[in-house]
Amino acid sequence: MSQCQSVRTSMGMTALDGLVMGTRPGSVDIGIALHAITALGMDADALPHALYDRSGLLGLSGIS
Repeated sequence: MSQCQSVRTSMGMTALDGLVMGTRPGSVDIGIALHAITALGMDADALPHALYDRSGLLGLSGIS
């Protein structure tokens, strides 16, 4: 495959989009992030940690 050639994947701009993974949620409605900030008091530093490291199958099951 040559450089500068598009490749179709299940991910978007970041690893947060696409399918649910071990610790990442897959496709997320932006309303979840807004709810975490406003209703749960989560700050901008905690939100990426929650989305990249504490979500996905781990968040659904409580075990990895």
